[in-house]
Amino acid sequence: MNNDRYSVAPGSLVQQIDVLWRRQCDEWKLLRAGRADLHAARTRMFDLGGSHVIAQCNPSRVKSAAAKVDAGTLAARPCFLCDENRPIEQRYVLYRGNWKVLCNPAPIFDPHFTIVWAVHEPQRIRSALGTMLDLAADLESRYTVFYNGPSSGASAPDHLHLQASPVGGTPVETELASALCAERGNNGQSWIEWVRRAPAHVGVSRPGRRPTIVMTGADRQAILAGAEEVLAGLEAVHPAQPEPMVNLFVTSADDHWVLWMFPRQAHRPSCYGHEPDHYLVSPGAVDLAGLLITPRPEDFERLDAGTIHAIYDDVSLSPEKFGLLRDHLRR
Repeated sequence: MNNDRYSVAPGSLVQQIDVLWRRQCDEWKLLRAGRADLHAARTRMFDLGGSHVIAQCNPSRVKSAAAKVDAGTLAARPCFLCDENRPIEQRYVLYRGNWKVLCNPAPIFDPHFTIVWAVHEPQRIRSALGTMLDLAADLESRYTVFYNGPSSGASAPDHLHLQASPVGGTPVETELASALCAERGNNGQSWIEWVRRAPAHVGVSRPGRRPTIVMTGADRQAILAGAEEVLAGLEAVHPAQPEPMVNLFVTSADDHWVLWMFPRQAHRPSCYGHEPDHYLVSPGAVDLAGLLITPRPEDFERLDAGTIHAIYDDVSLSPEKFGLLRDHLRR
C-alpha cells in the first residue's frame, strides 16, 4: 500500500472524503486548476420534451472526451488509475479494504470523486453493482454513485472504477425525485411506467423520454436481482461485448435505494469527431442524465436542441429495442 498517499481522517466515510477534497484542493495544483475551470464553466439550458439538459462548456474534460479506447491504445498506454501511474500528489481514502476514493482532477461537480478498484481489472458492472449499493448507503444520502460501461462512455475501460457526485447534481436525478414524490402524493401522471411492484419496484420511461429503467426498494438482494434481470434482458435485445451497454446510477434515501440506468446502443454519436463540423461530445452517464459536457467552446456555442436530440438518439437504445426490453420486464 502506498502509505504516503493514504489519507487518514477521523469520522464517517462522508467526513473523510470531505476532508480529502478540501486538503487536495489546497495541496494539488492540478485539482485546483480543474476546479477553477469548473467554476468558470459556462452553461446553457435546453428543454427536450419536458426533460431539461444543461450543456456545460468545460475545457478540462477534453482528455476524457478525446480518449482513445480501442484495445491497441489501451494496451500501449499506462493505466492512469493504477497506483504506480497516478500523480504522487493524488491521495486517497480507503473504502472497504479494496477500493480507493480519489479526487477527480478534472471535476464535473464540486466535489467529484473517482472510486478505483485496487487491482487492474476491466470495467464490469456485475463486479461493481453490489459495491455501488453499499457505497450509496455509506455515503448517507449525500452522494450519488455512477458507472460508465466500457463501451458506454468510460475513458478508462481497462480499470474497474466508479464515480460519485453530490446528490441532485444532474437534471434527470432532480426530475426522478420529483416524479417519485408526485407518485406518493398522487399528484399527476409520472413519466415513469411501473411494470413491477415487488419485490422491488421496476419502472420504465414513457415514450418521449430518453430510455431509462428505474428501480426502488429497501431489499438489497431484490435490487441486485432486479438489476441482473434488466441486464439479462438488455443482453437479449441488444447483444454486446464485453457486457450490456449501460450507464447506471445509485443513491439512497429514507433507508431504501433508488437505481436508474440508461441502456445504450453506441459508445459515441455519429457526429463525434475533431473536425470543425463534428462535435467533441462523448456521452457518459452524466451526459445521459442531462448534464452534457462540451469541452470545445465552438461546440458549446453552436449546440441546439435538435443536435442534442440526435446525440441522445444515436447512443441510446432504440425505441423498438427498448419496447422489447420493457416487455421482457413485464413478464
